[in-house]
Amino acid sequence: MAWFARRGLGGWWWGGRAAAVASLVVILTPRVGVANESTVFTTPAGMAAAVRFWVDTFTHYGRTDIVIVDRVEPGLVYEVVRDVGPGDDRRVGERLGVVADRLTAVALRRPDAHLLFGVQPANVEPLGRLRVQRGLRETFAQGLVAERLFRPAVHRALTDAGLPLDLAALPLVESAYHPGRTSHAGASGIWQLTPEVAERYLDVASKTDVRRDPFRASLAAARYLRDLYEQFESWPLAISAYNHGPTGIERARETTGSDDLGEIVRRYDGPGFGFASRSYYAEFLAARQVMGNVPAYFPELTRARMVSYRVKRGDTLERVAKRHGVTIPSLRVTNGIRSAMIRPGQVLLIRL
Repeated sequence: MAWFARRGLGGWWWGGRAAAVASLVVILTPRVGVANESTVFTTPAGMAAAVRFWVDTFTHYGRTDIVIVDRVEPGLVYEVVRDVGPGDDRRVGERLGVVADRLTAVALRRPDAHLLFGVQPANVEPLGRLRVQRGLRETFAQGLVAERLFRPAVHRALTDAGLPLDLAALPLVESAYHPGRTSHAGASGIWQLTPEVAERYLDVASKTDVRRDPFRASLAAARYLRDLYEQFESWPLAISAYNHGPTGIERARETTGSDDLGEIVRRYDGPGFGFASRSYYAEFLAARQVMGNVPAYFPELTRARMVSYRVKRGDTLERVAKRHGVTIPSLRVTNGIRSAMIRPGQVLLIRL
């Protein structure tokens, strides 16, 4: 395949004896806590609606769709605002106001409004409960194509750690499988490893951010996930801890007195446990569901493929686009680039 020979990729995959060792690991290493993946990643009670919402967000709603959802009860959708352009913040704000007024009116008429809307009675403050979520169909489609590019590295790392291969859906949630992605909190790479996790599981002495190396980052993420599972003995809790942190999930478990993530999501209101933390496991389940049936959700991706290119000195977007036979807008959309500037060493994903 073309991507294998491109600069910067050669060191990310095993070969020769290592490949034979990987095959042996499949036979000799028990997969942590799993005999059948369909029974491991279960949907906790009360989270089915949230999973359906994230499946729709990944596959049905696009970048011009704004979904107004409940901040406390992920999956409770109040309204969808369609065809939202760059300057339509006012229109979205107006719809938020309409939804908030509607909830207020119902709450005034019905003391059991929390039952009607499926929300906690102590938190029926309408406007404060609302959150907007932009559709992710285009981003998720790019992530599914990129997943094919990095699948060998991810699967080998998970196999080596004895983990379920379905955990390969996590980078879809974290970064849409883009090795150059960096969050505002400083997480980086396809697994969005934080500096703290990288310091524990990676050699960070070099000047290069090894979190952006999909192979090495996958090895580190797999080890971290294995440790989280051994700590919590539950995949819903371990995966939530990957996002919220093990200390935070331990605190949630102790506060609620429950190991049931569904119960924790319903009852826990601790520091930092907001929409992202409540939704994370549901997002993973949704990503896993879509990744397992791509033709049904994205039939147009059957022949699509992705290559990775490391920017060289003197490269421009125009030059890179011309070299690979793609358009500059396509490069920008695939890599989230807003300006014309690219820098040497930067990794670009190119959808062919």
